[in-house]
Amino acid sequence: MFVYRLTEPIDLFDGLTPLPNWLASTSACNIRWALQAILALADATPDIGWHGDMRHLPSVGALPTPPETTPFLVVKQDNNGTTFIVTTSSTPWLHERANACTQVEPRPIGAWTHPTTDDIPQLDFMHATGEQPDLNSHEPGF
Repeated sequence: MFVYRLTEPIDLFDGLTPLPNWLASTSACNIRWALQAILALADATPDIGWHGDMRHLPSVGALPTPPETTPFLVVKQDNNGTTFIVTTSSTPWLHERANACTQVEPRPIGAWTHPTTDDIPQLDFMHATGEQPDLNSHEPGF
């Protein structure tokens, strides 16, 4: 992932989607990408000077990378408004507007959810013996 620190802060966010709105209507693969982007920003900290704070929640946009688009994450630091952009593709026009750029390996994150008891089939021996699992055996509040 490429992480850029811009020379001029972004103050207008027209055309960008607030991260919570984008996450609410996206796929598991895109959620994985968003997590990887935030972690890439943290991993790039020594090279780009992010302090770990945010003025507001990040926003997401899309870069035209024919034949598709590539998402990018915009994070504004809560200092003088230093703006960071994280994306999976090198972006030459951003190099001209950045006073720091680094590339970090995305962290491995699976794009699937963990199973619940509804996802796990009942064991065959329980069916053979008629035994049923006691799913309510936990103490109250557990």
